[in-house]
Amino acid sequence: MDFRYTTAGANTNVCNTQPTQGDLGVVDARLLFPGNPAKSIVSLRMHRLDNARMPPVASSVLDSQGTTLIDGWIAGLTTCRN
Repeated sequence: MDFRYTTAGANTNVCNTQPTQGDLGVVDARLLFPGNPAKSIVSLRMHRLDNARMPPVASSVLDSQGTTLIDGWIAGLTTCRN
């Protein structure tokens, strides 16, 4: 994954990419599933407070504004694009 601001979307290696570190029990999960935060591991890990959390350290509080922002962004995607 490469989420740097300067990285083109197609080069982030997340859109429609199957997870390699676990699917959290989600059938057909992707790191980022366009239009579907519920199947997007990036979003799901942000919503967790256990050891599957992203980021995994220094955080024990859910960032509701951050998760809402990311979920809205994912929900608005219709495809993987640059």
